[in-house]
Amino acid sequence: MASNLKWLADNKLIELEPQWGRPSAITLLSATGDGKEYTQPREQVRYVGMPINFWTKGWLLQLSPMATALLFVLRDALGGRDEEPQYVPTPRQKRYGLSPNTWTEGRKELEAQGLLTVRREPQGDFYDYTRLRNAYQLTLKRLDHSPSWT
Repeated sequence: MASNLKWLADNKLIELEPQWGRPSAITLLSATGDGKEYTQPREQVRYVGMPINFWTKGWLLQLSPMATALLFVLRDALGGRDEEPQYVPTPRQKRYGLSPNTWTEGRKELEAQGLLTVRREPQGDFYDYTRLRNAYQLTLKRLDHSPSWT
């Protein structure tokens, strides 16, 4: 264990402070290895939170990587709002870097598991060409129950 701590200290991921008669005090440093003070991710950039039941009820094991990626993307894109279905504009979809196939296959799987509802809703106003687009609504309460193992 001492060699592991030494490696972390040598790579500027932790700082060790010797203490007389006790193990060294450990100070966590930045994960970038630059030796700077550690700050929580929420203070630096955005992050996406997922309810604890996603992990504890086995959803991570049941969902494919495509469905898991789309679940996290929609959680972020919808801004945590799940009252009404919302349209995610194409430019915003592209920023996440998922292929159209990943969106389609992930969507089908999330719908089959009861985690996602997709409705076709008109976009545009009276003077514009009205086009039907997918509006997404997550049902995260479904995570409170075990997935369907099909």
